[in-house]
Formats: sequence, structure tokens, C-alpha cells
Amino acid sequence: MIIAFSAQGQGTLPESSSIGAPVRTDSAQFLSDFITIDRIFVIGNRITKQSIIERELSVAEGLTFPSYELTDLLKQDRQKLMNTRLFLDVDLHIVEIQPGQADVIIRVAERWYTVPTPYLTVPSAIRNLNVFLDNPDWGLLTYGIKFTQFNFRGRNERLAAIAQFGFTRQFSLTYSIPYIDAAQKNGIEIGFSYSENRNINFRTFDHEFQFSDSVLDIPLNPALRELTALIGWNYRPNYYNTHGITLSYSDALVADTVLSLNPSYFTHDGNRQQYFMLNYTANGDRRDFIGYPLKGYRWRVSVSKLGLGIFDHVNIFRVAGSYSHFFDLGKGFYFATSANGYVSTPRFQPYFNFRGLGYNGLWLRGYERDVIEGQSFVMQQNTVRKRIFSREFDFSRVIPLDQFNVIPLDIYLKGYVDQGYVSNTIPYEQSDRLSNRYLMGYGLGIDFVTFYDSVFRAEYSWKIDGTSGLFYSFRTAF
Repeated sequence: MIIAFSAQGQGTLPESSSIGAPVRTDSAQFLSDFITIDRIFVIGNRITKQSIIERELSVAEGLTFPSYELTDLLKQDRQKLMNTRLFLDVDLHIVEIQPGQADVIIRVAERWYTVPTPYLTVPSAIRNLNVFLDNPDWGLLTYGIKFTQFNFRGRNERLAAIAQFGFTRQFSLTYSIPYIDAAQKNGIEIGFSYSENRNINFRTFDHEFQFSDSVLDIPLNPALRELTALIGWNYRPNYYNTHGITLSYSDALVADTVLSLNPSYFTHDGNRQQYFMLNYTANGDRRDFIGYPLKGYRWRVSVSKLGLGIFDHVNIFRVAGSYSHFFDLGKGFYFATSANGYVSTPRFQPYFNFRGLGYNGLWLRGYERDVIEGQSFVMQQNTVRKRIFSREFDFSRVIPLDQFNVIPLDIYLKGYVDQGYVSNTIPYEQSDRLSNRYLMGYGLGIDFVTFYDSVFRAEYSWKIDGTSGLFYSFRTAF
């Protein structure tokens, strides 16, 4: 007896989209009430070590399960393997070779793991594509090449190097090893980055960044030089939960002219800021598909201390948390809701370290152009989606590479409502129009979802004050 699980039409057909959607299984029953797993076979893993695949499985050779549980367990195992982002497709087959005894056959289609990527993009100081499109200035773009070796040594390790120029000149190297022990629960990460800017956002005026070249006749050389280094430890006790502790060092040197433009850029004497930061993060993830979830939930808590007493330049304590839940309503309709919270202390913080909505990819839809800084904020988002198109395009006749010759595409129409509040207790008259008051944005949009976790969003949003606009993004809202 064979029961099969497939994401892209191999074995049994999916109920809906191939992109992280539920799958249909054969209705036949096992011949026995209890099934012992005899052997596990993996096919197609030319690079990935079998131990990395077996780490995600609930089943194992020699274990016995009630037959009624096996179908759901293997569906969950397929989902976990897809969420490693190592594979384009995963098929699971269980073959009952005799009553009470079965083999598991796993067939994987590996991604393209070596990715040298030339890029041209907006830097983090510009925050998103919409801000750039309001007033295009090619001098604000960054360009370069990013080399990433995913699944390094076949052990899901990641090696990444960046050489970047333009608005920000940056050179960085990171290396992460998810498992360093036989139990595959502990991992480490190390990283180093050096960057220079001749033009920086030295203050915020009416919730928009103000850049140094807008008030100076000549660019500073450099305006900001920053070096960062980190080492981290990750602990994954089970399939869905992870913990991490990171110790990092930051050394920033800013031009004296910047301090004259904004004396609060640093809050200590001198134009150099150094500090160590200790960060703890806990994460739980039960989403069906990480790239564009339709079912499940995710939570995350982060606690950070900037300044450990070695230098007296920074002393900030931060706590952040988020929770997102995704519901399949049936007939191609989906609902998603998310909440984010952030608290920091003390009241007065260096502008260089001040945060709020508009940083780190967090903003209310409709407020993409706004930087709303404060010591704390809350944000809540809701989205209803309807799948209107789902198809796979086969280009195998013209593209010989298996990793690229089948392109799935899902299209969703959606409506959304976001709301939030940012608390800023500093008398910050330069940008107080949106702080310390209720904020809301709502609108309609369309999402395009394809392979390699690619998402494109086009949205038309209204703010609570009645202003509106069209916005674009290449990432999920939450």
C-alpha cells in the first residue's frame, strides 16, 4: 500500500496552489493498526546530507506509530522540509511492505544553492521603494554584488559576502552553521561588516529623513564610518522553536559637521560611539509556508541591551514582540492578523539609535513614506485574501536547469486594515504630527507569489486623515 504527498503534481494532486498549499492524500487505509518504519530512503539530494533531512522528520527508522496518525505526521514532515528553504519540491511516499511494516521514500528537488547576485537597490536609510520613487535620486541607490552559498557543505550552512558601493560603501562577511553537535540542536553564527557613507540622514523632519547633502555644499568624506562584528549561538530544541543569543560590537565614527547639524546624533561628548550589545531572541514558527503563509502561526520575542558597561556611550534596553496567525477560510479565501509591540528605555536616546515605525521593515500600510520615531509602539494588521489565479508554467524546453524550468505563480486580491500608536515622550517638534495619536491605514491590493520565495505587492492605501497613494513592495506585509 502506498500513500503519497506531493507539492507539484507528482504522486497525488494538490488541492490548490503548489506554493505551500495543502495537499490531498490517497483515501486507502493501512493494513494494520500500528506501523513500524523499516527504512527511510531519500532520493534527489545530490548536495544535502541525509542527516539534515532526517532532522526535520517526526518519523524515524524503528519507530512505531498508530496508522491513523501517520498521514498527518508525514504531511507535517513535508511542510517542515519545504520550510527549510533547501528544496523546490518534496514528495513523501510511505510503502507498507508487509502488514505492520513500511518504508518511507522521500524525493526532493534541490534549489540552486550558489547565488552570485548583482543588485541595484535602495539602502536602509531610504527604507523602501516608495520613498525613492517620490523623488528619484540615483545617487541614493546602492549597487554591488552579493555572493551567497546556501546549503554550504550540504549541511544547511550559509556563507555570504557583500561588496557594495553607491550611497553606502559596504564590505561584509557572515557564516552560519545551524548544527555543530551530534544531536543537531546547537548552532553558531559569526559576522563582520565595514561601511562608509558620504551622505547620511542626520535628523528627521516632519517624519521624513533629512540628508546631509541637502544642507551642505559638498559631500562629507565620509559622513559616517561604521564597523560591526558579531558572534551568536542558536538552540533549536524541537522542530518549531528556536532560541538565540548574540553578542555584537559596534564602532561608529561620524563627521563633526553632522554633530553640529544635530547635537543629539550621539548623546555623549565626541564623534565616536562604541558599544557592545547582548540580544536574546525566542521564536516559534508553525506556518505552512514561510515565504507566503496561508495557515498556521508565528511568534517572536526579543530582548536587547545596548551598552554593557565597557563603554559609556550607549545605555539602552529594548523589548520587542510579535505574533501572527493565518487562517484558511475555504474556497480560496484566507485571513491573516498580526500584532507587534516595542518598548525601550531611557527616555533620551541618541538619534543614531532611535527607532520606531518605519525602521526594520515595520510600518503601517499607507504610511510607507513616514518615519514615526518613539520609545515604544504597538501595531496591529489584518488582511483578507482571495486566490484568483494558480498555475505552473513549464519552460523545460527552453531552460535546461531543473531549478528554474518550472515557474509557479499565484495571484491574490486582498483588502486590509492596519492600526497603531507610537509613543514619543521627547519634546520632538520636528516630527510630532503622527506620534502620540491613533493611526490607521486601509486599502486594496494584489499579491504575486512565485518560486524562490519571491513576492511582489501592489497596494492602494488610505490614511486616517484621508490622504491616499499607490505603494509597492517586494516582501510580505508580515
